Amino acid sequence: MAKTLLGIGLCLCFSFPALAAPPQPQSQPVKPEWSELTPPQQQVLAPLKEEWGQLDATRRKRWVKIASRYPKMKPEEQQRLQARMQEWVKLTPEQRQTARSKYREFNKLSAEKRARLKAQYQQSLVNKSGNSSAQPAAQ
Repeated sequence: MAKTLLGIGLCLCFSFPALAAPPQPQSQPVKPEWSELTPPQQQVLAPLKEEWGQLDATRRKRWVKIASRYPKMKPEEQQRLQARMQEWVKLTPEQRQTARSKYREFNKLSAEKRARLKAQYQQSLVNKSGNSSAQPAAQ
């Protein structure tokens, strides 16, 4: 279980910096509402639809920004993004907090150490799956 969380956390580190920000207190209605998103944005962000109402404004804006970059992504990046969103929504709040915490810790490391850990993680994916197509995109 711990290895699974670490793996998901590292995947998310490389894929979703938007997930790392702590939730912000909400004093005003949070925009954009799901109904205010364009149909293409709704299609890209569909895995997040059920919890869109619980996202704070900062996270919503970050997801909208990710959705705006989606058409420019390579097909394999689009598939990876969709898979990672689907993984994220399956996590419990505690698992999400752990992933966010690991992301913050990861970003405190030196660039050299981050690169080394990322290479180790990618190699573990290659060893586990037997091919290199399982590697997360470098950012």
